[in-house]
Amino acid sequence: MNVAGFRLSPERHLWLVYPLAFVAVLIANGALVYFALSSWPGLAYDNAYERGRKYNQVLREEDRENALGWKMDIHRDGDMVTVRAQDAAAKPLSDLDVTAILVRPVGGTPNRTYKFRSVAPGTYTGEIELPMPGQWELRVVAEGTQGGRAHEFVRFFVR
Repeated sequence: MNVAGFRLSPERHLWLVYPLAFVAVLIANGALVYFALSSWPGLAYDNAYERGRKYNQVLREEDRENALGWKMDIHRDGDMVTVRAQDAAAKPLSDLDVTAILVRPVGGTPNRTYKFRSVAPGTYTGEIELPMPGQWELRVVAEGTQGGRAHEFVRFFVR
């Protein structure tokens, strides 16, 4: 048996290197495109561009809310959420329209809106439905009959 006849020369198999390298690059790029399109888009808000264009208006609204001095304490016990609202003098705020929006920050599920009912002066309660485990954000908005408005949010994990 002649060993010299089985010697591999680089010139003979060089034509395979370029197509294989090209295929490897295509597979890697295809995987990156797939993961980029199927994962979280990175947006914290649905209309981030429009919100950015109206940033000065958002700052004015935040200043109005801070001037009111309203404080909201949000407490979650399972599916029950209790919101205690008080003014700058620590007096309970009655006659508020309290709504909550349940948001999954990583997306994948539609937002859910809940109306809370008053159970005592300054205390509002409502039941929320958590469809799956993971991180959630509850955005609570309280609007007064005199035009005052405040919002607060809390993040929590469900196992």
